Amino acid sequence: MKRLALTAFVIIGLVFIFQAQTKHTISEKFGGDIVFDVSADGLHGLIAETKDQGSCDFKDAAALVAKPENHSEEGKAFTDWRVPTISELKILILQKTIVGGFASAKYWSSTKDVSKFFEWSMGKVGQTKNTQSFLVRSIRSFKSNTHLAQVYLTCTFVYNHSCHFKYS
Repeated sequence: MKRLALTAFVIIGLVFIFQAQTKHTISEKFGGDIVFDVSADGLHGLIAETKDQGSCDFKDAAALVAKPENHSEEGKAFTDWRVPTISELKILILQKTIVGGFASAKYWSSTKDVSKFFEWSMGKVGQTKNTQSFLVRSIRSFKSNTHLAQVYLTCTFVYNHSCHFKYS
Protein backbone atom coordinates (compact mmCIF):
# COMPACT_ATOMS: atom_id res chain seq x y z
CA MET A 1 0.00 0.00 0.00
CA LYS A 2 2.85 2.39 0.82
CA ARG A 3 4.41 1.70 -2.57
CA LEU A 4 1.10 2.54 -4.33
CA ALA A 5 0.75 5.79 -2.39
CA LEU A 6 4.36 6.70 -3.17
CA THR A 7 3.81 6.03 -6.87
CA ALA A 8 0.70 8.24 -6.85
CA PHE A 9 2.62 11.11 -5.23
CA VAL A 10 5.41 10.82 -7.80
CA ILE A 11 2.96 10.86 -10.70
CA ILE A 12 1.05 13.84 -9.29
CA GLY A 13 4.32 15.72 -8.75
CA LEU A 14 5.46 15.06 -12.30
CA VAL A 15 2.09 16.20 -13.70
CA PHE A 16 2.39 19.50 -11.83
CA ILE A 17 5.90 20.04 -13.12
CA PHE A 18 4.89 19.25 -16.71
CA GLN A 19 1.85 21.55 -16.62
CA ALA A 20 3.83 24.44 -15.16
CA GLN A 21 6.24 24.37 -18.06
CA THR A 22 3.65 24.62 -20.83
CA LYS A 23 4.81 27.23 -23.32
CA HIS A 24 2.35 29.44 -25.13
CA THR A 25 2.49 30.90 -28.63
CA ILE A 26 1.05 33.87 -30.47
CA SER A 27 -2.39 33.13 -31.98
CA GLU A 28 -3.08 30.38 -29.43
CA LYS A 29 -6.54 30.31 -27.83
CA PHE A 30 -5.76 30.42 -24.13
CA GLY A 31 -6.87 32.15 -20.96
CA GLY A 32 -10.07 33.67 -22.25
CA ASP A 33 -9.21 34.50 -25.85
CA ILE A 34 -6.18 34.99 -28.15
CA VAL A 35 -2.51 35.21 -27.11
CA PHE A 36 -1.03 38.16 -29.00
CA ASP A 37 2.32 38.62 -27.25
CA VAL A 38 4.63 36.18 -25.43
CA SER A 39 7.99 36.30 -23.72
CA ALA A 40 10.94 34.47 -25.25
CA ASP A 41 10.41 31.51 -22.90
CA GLY A 42 6.69 31.32 -23.76
CA LEU A 43 5.67 31.42 -20.09
CA HIS A 44 4.43 35.03 -19.86
CA GLY A 45 2.45 37.24 -22.17
CA LEU A 46 -0.70 39.08 -23.14
CA ILE A 47 -4.14 37.86 -24.17
CA ALA A 48 -6.62 40.01 -26.12
CA GLU A 49 -10.39 39.82 -26.16
CA THR A 50 -11.72 38.95 -29.61
CA LYS A 51 -14.45 41.57 -29.43
CA ASP A 52 -14.71 45.21 -28.42
CA GLN A 53 -16.16 45.89 -24.98
CA GLY A 54 -18.03 48.94 -26.20
CA SER A 55 -17.59 52.67 -26.58
CA CYS A 56 -17.19 55.25 -23.82
CA ASP A 57 -15.18 58.20 -22.59
CA PHE A 58 -11.78 57.71 -20.93
CA LYS A 59 -12.99 57.68 -17.32
CA ASP A 60 -15.53 54.90 -17.98
CA ALA A 61 -13.22 52.55 -19.92
CA ALA A 62 -12.15 50.47 -16.91
CA ALA A 63 -15.77 50.06 -15.75
CA LEU A 64 -16.79 48.94 -19.24
CA VAL A 65 -14.05 46.29 -19.25
CA ALA A 66 -15.05 45.06 -15.76
CA LYS A 67 -18.54 44.00 -16.84
CA PRO A 68 -18.68 40.30 -17.80
CA GLU A 69 -21.56 40.88 -20.23
CA ASN A 70 -19.19 42.94 -22.41
CA HIS A 71 -16.91 39.94 -23.01
CA SER A 72 -16.91 36.89 -25.25
CA GLU A 73 -18.15 33.61 -23.77
CA GLU A 74 -14.54 32.54 -23.13
CA GLY A 75 -13.64 35.94 -21.69
CA LYS A 76 -16.47 35.93 -19.14
CA ALA A 77 -14.58 33.30 -17.14
CA PHE A 78 -11.88 35.85 -16.19
CA THR A 79 -12.09 38.97 -14.03
CA ASP A 80 -8.65 40.50 -14.60
CA TRP A 81 -9.33 42.15 -17.98
CA ARG A 82 -7.99 45.68 -18.28
CA VAL A 83 -7.56 48.52 -20.75
CA PRO A 84 -4.15 48.18 -22.45
CA THR A 85 -1.37 50.73 -22.06
CA ILE A 86 -0.38 52.60 -25.21
CA SER A 87 2.67 50.30 -25.57
CA GLU A 88 0.49 47.20 -25.30
CA LEU A 89 -1.99 48.68 -27.76
CA LYS A 90 0.85 49.16 -30.26
CA ILE A 91 1.78 45.47 -29.91
CA LEU A 92 -1.88 44.55 -30.35
CA ILE A 93 -1.97 46.57 -33.56
CA LEU A 94 0.85 44.46 -34.99
CA GLN A 95 -1.23 41.34 -34.26
CA LYS A 96 -4.62 42.71 -35.33
CA THR A 97 -5.16 40.08 -38.03
CA ILE A 98 -4.56 37.29 -35.49
CA VAL A 99 -6.93 38.77 -32.91
CA GLY A 100 -9.48 40.13 -35.38
CA GLY A 101 -12.73 42.00 -34.92
CA PHE A 102 -11.35 45.54 -34.90
CA ALA A 103 -13.30 48.47 -36.27
CA SER A 104 -11.60 51.19 -38.28
CA ALA A 105 -11.95 53.55 -35.33
CA LYS A 106 -10.20 55.02 -32.29
CA TYR A 107 -9.40 52.83 -29.25
CA TRP A 108 -8.61 54.00 -25.73
CA SER A 109 -5.41 53.09 -23.93
CA SER A 110 -5.00 53.28 -20.15
CA THR A 111 -2.04 55.66 -20.38
CA LYS A 112 -2.89 58.38 -17.87
CA ASP A 113 -0.34 61.15 -18.39
CA VAL A 114 -2.43 62.34 -21.33
CA SER A 115 -5.47 60.47 -22.59
CA LYS A 116 -3.93 58.50 -25.43
CA PHE A 117 -5.68 56.46 -28.06
CA PHE A 118 -4.83 54.59 -31.22
CA GLU A 119 -6.57 55.39 -34.49
CA TRP A 120 -6.64 52.24 -36.62
CA SER A 121 -7.55 53.92 -39.87
CA MET A 122 -4.64 56.36 -39.60
CA GLY A 123 -2.23 53.89 -37.95
CA LYS A 124 -1.08 56.36 -35.33
CA VAL A 125 -1.24 57.31 -31.66
CA GLY A 126 -3.08 60.45 -30.69
CA GLN A 127 -4.06 62.31 -27.55
CA THR A 128 -7.29 64.03 -26.73
CA LYS A 129 -9.67 65.19 -24.03
CA ASN A 130 -11.04 62.52 -21.72
CA THR A 131 -14.63 63.28 -22.67
CA GLN A 132 -14.62 61.89 -26.21
CA SER A 133 -16.15 58.48 -26.83
CA PHE A 134 -13.82 55.81 -28.28
CA LEU A 135 -13.91 52.02 -28.45
CA VAL A 136 -12.31 49.79 -25.81
CA ARG A 137 -10.61 46.43 -26.40
CA SER A 138 -9.47 44.70 -23.23
CA ILE A 139 -6.43 42.56 -22.57
CA ARG A 140 -5.12 40.46 -19.70
CA SER A 141 -1.68 39.24 -18.73
CA PHE A 142 -0.74 35.65 -18.13
CA LYS A 143 2.14 34.34 -16.13
CA SER A 144 2.72 30.63 -15.80
CA ASN A 145 3.01 29.25 -12.31
CA THR A 146 6.77 29.52 -12.24
CA HIS A 147 6.88 28.40 -8.63
CA LEU A 148 5.53 25.04 -9.79
CA ALA A 149 8.18 24.88 -12.47
CA GLN A 150 10.77 25.12 -9.73
CA VAL A 151 9.33 22.18 -7.83
CA TYR A 152 11.55 19.18 -7.76
CA LEU A 153 10.75 15.82 -6.38
CA THR A 154 12.99 13.84 -4.13
CA CYS A 155 11.98 10.32 -3.26
CA THR A 156 13.98 8.56 -0.66
CA PHE A 157 13.65 4.83 -0.34
CA VAL A 158 15.11 4.61 3.12
CA TYR A 159 13.31 2.43 5.68
CA ASN A 160 9.81 3.93 5.20
CA HIS A 161 9.90 4.67 1.43
CA SER A 162 8.84 8.26 2.00
CA CYS A 163 8.48 10.85 -0.72
CA HIS A 164 9.46 14.46 -0.12
CA PHE A 165 8.49 17.48 -2.19
CA LYS A 166 10.96 20.34 -2.00
CA TYR A 167 10.40 23.87 -3.31
CA SER A 168 13.18 26.09 -4.48
